[in-house]
Order: sequence, then structure tokens, then C-alpha cells
Amino acid sequence: MCDAAFTFGQRGSHFFQSATRREIARLPKKLSLLLNSKQLQKIHHVTLGFENSFLVTWRDIQGGDHIESQGLPQELTTFLYAKNAQNVLVRNIPEIRLTLGPYNASFFVHDAAAYLWMNLPPALLTAIQSRIQNGAWADKPRIVALGADDNFLLVTQRNAAVWDLEHYATLEAMIEFSRTQEHGIEEVGEVVLHAYRYQCFVALSRNGTLLAENLPLHEVQGLDAMREAIVEEAREAAERRVRDRIKERERLEKERRAEGDRERERERERQRQAKRPLLQHQGTFKKEWTGRKHEFQAKAKGMKLSLSLSVTASAFGRMLK
Repeated sequence: MCDAAFTFGQRGSHFFQSATRREIARLPKKLSLLLNSKQLQKIHHVTLGFENSFLVTWRDIQGGDHIESQGLPQELTTFLYAKNAQNVLVRNIPEIRLTLGPYNASFFVHDAAAYLWMNLPPALLTAIQSRIQNGAWADKPRIVALGADDNFLLVTQRNAAVWDLEHYATLEAMIEFSRTQEHGIEEVGEVVLHAYRYQCFVALSRNGTLLAENLPLHEVQGLDAMREAIVEEAREAAERRVRDRIKERERLEKERRAEGDRERERERERQRQAKRPLLQHQGTFKKEWTGRKHEFQAKAKGMKLSLSLSVTASAFGRMLK
């Protein structure tokens, strides 16, 4: 499922998407044309903003990734379209994620490597800066949602949560409750605040549960049309995670057995190496013993021969007498 599945514009526009379903309304003409293009293979991310402003990142049927936008702040545009010395876009386009505050006066954007923000609510800015140590992230943001009147929600990769949701009371209660549950914040998969409508938000849990409040009627209908698909996709994703964990355990067990076999073979080789000097010594001893045996036999034969000659001479002498 697209992790930027829900976004609201100022004038009743919305873009809702899951892996198998899409619901849209009142989109800027340029964005609508792109969504109907035969060149479009996949939408990576969409953010709607003030008036007809938007950002969309997408992949074409040849596998090329693209950025299209309209009406965004200059600082944001400069970040998105930055190029290197070879005139190639430097952003990791499939990883670009953007949240816009009211009237596009504030934003938070990143591509998983580079980050940029502007005019964030002071409490959010402090929370983000406190997670940067020696120029590197100690705990990266996972969810950044900007709402009306400086309301916000921050959830980090380690599932720390910081928020000011005065105008989104139901969502605040949900976050408060989640903090008391095991894996509660971890189960929060996506949150989008409507920057132009109090109490209006969409929250998606990892098990496919959708929570929303104060949406305009046409957006309620659009969201309801997606619920079944989202639940089914979440179920399939959970099953894939289980299968992946089983495969990973099997892989690790196979590696463990293979390493055990290799260690036993190394031990047998060490034992063979240890026996070789003894065998060599035994071979030398045997060779030396065989040589001495021949020497003893030769001497023994010589003694017999001498004795035989001696006896023969004596007998011969007596015979002469």
C-alpha cells in the first residue's frame, strides 16, 4: 500500500490510494491529466496543498521516475529539483515524502537521506532538532502531520510521539490511548490532518483499521469505498510478513546447520593434522627398525657363518690327527 495514501487539498480535493484502489475528487487539472496518462505505471506519492498546488512523484512504463508539481514554495521546489554536476536529479524520487501546512506556509520534506523543513510550529521544531546529534539523526521522523493553527503530530522510527492536537480531539484521544498499549504507537501506520478543516483527519493502523472524523460527505463516501480493499491488503501484508519471518528463520537455521557442518569438518581436519607428525614418526621408526633388523640379520648370518667355519676347521683338525 502507498504510505502516502491520503491527502487533502484546500477546496474539497482529495487523493486516496491503496495498492488496489484509488479514490479522487476535485484534483488540479494538471494532476488529473497525469493520472490518466498511458505513460503512468505507478504513483509513489501525492500531496495536495493550498488552492491548486500539489506534488506527485511517479514511475513511467519504461521504469523512469519523475517529479511533477505546481504552486509550491520556491525553497521546496529548489530542494525537489536539485541536480548534480551531470545535470541529473539528486533526490531519491520514490522515497520523497512531503507534508504541507495551511496555505503552504510550512512544510516538511525528505527523500530518506536529505531533509528540509520551513516554518514548523515551535514545539515540533524543537522535537525534531532534539533528535539530531552531531549532524545525524538519532531517531528519524516516521510520521509528520501538519494541521490547522499550528497543530501537528510527530511519530519517530523508534515510535516516540510528540503532538499538539487541540483541534483534533478524537485523534489526540486515540494517540493517548495508543501510548498505553503494547506496540500501540508502532501500530499507527499513517496520519493525515486536514489543514483547512478542524477535527478532520484520517488515521490508518497497520492492521487496516481506518479512523476518520469530520470529513465532507463526498470524502466520507470515497473513504468508505476503500475500507474493504485496505483491510484485505493489510491482511495480505500481515500474511506476507509471517511468511517472510518463517523464511528468515528457516534461512538462519540452514545457515546455523551449515556452519555446524563446517565447524565439524574443521575439527576433523585439525585432528588429521595432529595425527600426521605421529604417523611420520612411526614411519621413520619403522624404517629405522627395518634397517636395523636387516643389520641384525646380516650380523646373525655372519656369526653363523663364522661358527660354521670354526666348527669345520676344528673337525678338520681332529680328522688330521
